[in-house]
Amino acid sequence: MLTIVVLSLLVLFHEFGHFLIAKLFGIHVLEFGIGLPPKGLKLFKHKETEYTLNWLPIGGFVRLAGEETDPTLWERINPLTHNHMFFAKPAWQRSLVIVAGVGMNFLVGILMFSVVYAKLGVPKMSGEQVMVSAVTKNSPAELANIEVGEVVVRVGETEIKTSDQFVNLVKDKKGQMISLYLAKVDSNGRKSDSLRVVEVIPRENPPEGEGALGVGVSTVPIIAYIQKVWYQAPFYGAIEGTKEALVWSREFLRIFSHPVELMKNISGPVAVVKVGQQAAMEGWVTMLRFAGIISLNLAIFNLLPIPALDGGRLLMIGLEKIVGRKRVVKAERYVNAVGMFLLIALLIGVTIKDLFYA
Repeated sequence: MLTIVVLSLLVLFHEFGHFLIAKLFGIHVLEFGIGLPPKGLKLFKHKETEYTLNWLPIGGFVRLAGEETDPTLWERINPLTHNHMFFAKPAWQRSLVIVAGVGMNFLVGILMFSVVYAKLGVPKMSGEQVMVSAVTKNSPAELANIEVGEVVVRVGETEIKTSDQFVNLVKDKKGQMISLYLAKVDSNGRKSDSLRVVEVIPRENPPEGEGALGVGVSTVPIIAYIQKVWYQAPFYGAIEGTKEALVWSREFLRIFSHPVELMKNISGPVAVVKVGQQAAMEGWVTMLRFAGIISLNLAIFNLLPIPALDGGRLLMIGLEKIVGRKRVVKAERYVNAVGMFLLIALLIGVTIKDLFYA
């Protein structure tokens, strides 16, 4: 439930970005809706804008005057209201209205990370640690309840610093009981101070490709958080939040540019809700970081030049100079309908993937 509320608020922030810039340029906003139609309740009306509560409690929308007006009617609009129509504004103003939602999601994401890092401290790599990245079925590791994401701190009295060191040590102990000292790591990269001990015997003749314990390991950075004095914390938090935004932007675009990897990694609402539930269990800081990640991904996704998304609408404005504005506007309705159909099909596909193939 909390995850759905967070997602809805992020979409509302996105729409509020459109709303603010439209108002700034004198475009009449006919409706600011909380939730999606059908309309449930008219909350109030201020100037030309009606504020409504709708039956589908997911996100929201803004309805701009002249946004969907047929080009053949543009010249027949009352001169008193003509200048307040979306279509009457120059291309640069219409572009800024469209991109404002994306900008708001970027801003909200950075602010969320600013709060997170102001609370946790500024992250700094202070070394490396060995983390369990995979556990093979029916292996000694699985039977000993070793879990993916745990860090191998020690084997017996030997401190583990690299993956190669761990692999070689296990090879030398085949057939012998060894004690693994494991620690949990939270989603912010902080290792727990409490260790659990697992007794396990590496196999002498493991199946090919599995290894003696049946685990995959990788070397990952140790993240230390350096606390700043209260008046410096928001400033450093904003810097780290901006860095996080750039990292997630690059990663999103990298995955999206590789179709095979995209289909493996893309997640739908079901998976997002599951991750959100896990984040909520770890506390408000982790939940806020999760919300920041979602906000940045919403921004980047909306910038993609896909029909019905903000990026697609920006592309259509760019085409106006080439093929003529009225032609673009007429074609845009059909293009957006196709884009919306494809987006809905994608949503259904990833939801099925989340439910049956996760």
